[in-house]
Amino acid sequence: MQGSNIKRLLLYISLFILVNTANISQAEVFSEHLSVISSADPDSNAIQSFIIIKKGTFITQGIKHSSKQNTISQQTPFVIKFTDKLNTNQILRWDIKVLDKQHGTIKLLSEFSGAGRMLNSGYHWQSKRLDNQIKNRHQLIFRPAPFSHQPAVYKKGKGPKGNRRKYGGGTRNIDEKKYNPKFSYDVTLTIFENDKVTGTHKANLSMDRIDMIRQEYINHYDIKRYGRGDNGNIPIPKRDEISSIPSKPEKLAGNPLTESQYKLIINDGMLDLADKISTAYTDTLKKLKAENSFYDLHKNKLNIPDNKLWVTSGWRNPERNEWYSNAVNGIHQRGGAVDLIIMAPANSRQSSIGYWVLWNALEEKKSEINAYWQLESNGRPMTTREFKQDIEPANGIPDAFDKADHLHANVKY
Repeated sequence: MQGSNIKRLLLYISLFILVNTANISQAEVFSEHLSVISSADPDSNAIQSFIIIKKGTFITQGIKHSSKQNTISQQTPFVIKFTDKLNTNQILRWDIKVLDKQHGTIKLLSEFSGAGRMLNSGYHWQSKRLDNQIKNRHQLIFRPAPFSHQPAVYKKGKGPKGNRRKYGGGTRNIDEKKYNPKFSYDVTLTIFENDKVTGTHKANLSMDRIDMIRQEYINHYDIKRYGRGDNGNIPIPKRDEISSIPSKPEKLAGNPLTESQYKLIINDGMLDLADKISTAYTDTLKKLKAENSFYDLHKNKLNIPDNKLWVTSGWRNPERNEWYSNAVNGIHQRGGAVDLIIMAPANSRQSSIGYWVLWNALEEKKSEINAYWQLESNGRPMTTREFKQDIEPANGIPDAFDKADHLHANVKY
């Protein structure tokens, strides 16, 4: 008796597994039967990534010197097709979930209708049940809502310690909930027969990090500086202009070539430029020390300290640039600019002599370096007058070098 009960139990378990395995096989996640078009850019479309451009907007693409620029216009509609054969008695229902409510709604372009509602978790749209009388029911077409940068001008903000500063309205690094959104859409096709679900097919359209960076350039395209001056209008990079972060030569001390958290970079000559400047500075430092012939404005001989040159900043994504700079068209965003400092106490005599040596090195190697540079203090370029005068303190060193806190250098565009 006991043996027959065990056999019966095993039979029930086998039947349970068989039935539920059959049900699982009908539900397909990320189905091969859904064909997805997410972008006109073949490289983006291949991984179902995309960028979002406002309707009627035309933006120049290609940010590097070597790029052949072209213009891209409004967002390509998303097209999701069910490619398997449908029976006449099958009913379809499409669902779209926008995974963050700040990313807005959608605009349906399909020939059938549906309804959407905003949830705390995002936006959910659902079609009506579509029978075989509905034209093109196997194809879902929609546009994402455009994302606009807020505010429309570079605003004043707080520094990292809460102090007010002249600029600093960006979000620093990545804040994808507010400024650098990783747009993502879950699309589900549910198939019914006799009011029972017989199949579920899913697809996800989601920006990758490369297109998140490109989206930042689109969002900043018309940004103004404090409501004055020209708009940004920096071209957006192509996908192949964004790459992994290159290694710096060992002799080039300092920070990585980007402070961005994307772990990607645009490098349009800044690494080569930083290397040339570092070499020029090191060579001039050795030469002057060997000759022992460096004098101040009063013809007093100066002892040249062994200051190192340090890279502080390279490529900045637009949000990062907004936090640190009021330059809407700043070349740091193009991957063509670097900032360097003399490693010495700020505004010290040691620092001043270091910047003077650096300036002489650049002037001597001007034709070889073939770039633009300026000494700056808190983002303000030193004036021509400050390179000639020594007002306070009267230490024989021109004010430009006494006041400087970094050197900005960029390739010529």
